[in-house]
Amino acid sequence: MQAVGRKKLRQEVIEELRALGTADDFMNEAAAALLGIHTTDMHAGEVLDREGAMTVGELAGAVGLSPGAATALVDRLEDAGFATRVQDAANRRRVLVQPSKEAGGRAYAVFGPLIRNTATFLERYSEQELILIRDFLRGAQAVITKHTETLRDAQLGRGPGSYPPLESGGS
Repeated sequence: MQAVGRKKLRQEVIEELRALGTADDFMNEAAAALLGIHTTDMHAGEVLDREGAMTVGELAGAVGLSPGAATALVDRLEDAGFATRVQDAANRRRVLVQPSKEAGGRAYAVFGPLIRNTATFLERYSEQELILIRDFLRGAQAVITKHTETLRDAQLGRGPGSYPPLESGGS
């Protein structure tokens, strides 16, 4: 293998992450269309599947929506059969949103092949390499999550002012 140089290799990793993000966006758009829901609704369903039942307000925070917009999102998820509202057993005044019983099967019909292909792809890596990949992905996710929060804060006028409105028209 030819020596690439650390700076160039770092840049290549960043470019590959950008390409992966774009490919993931395109795949999510296609999956959401096939499922008959909006991508934001699909992301919310994924959050519910991964983290379990939560209030509409908690779901709003997890997907970056206002509580009112999240209420409409949950209505759409219920209408599409992906989520249900249930009374919180610990506090009868609270309502939780949870994935419906059918949601997992419908999502697996779309994402099952991706999961299987990814598992097959990962077979080529040793346990130590998988630990490195996992840790890299966790770190990259933290960087992206932090930047997303910064952008959302700037949208709400809470940011440091480092993101002024972009001029339209391009250069």
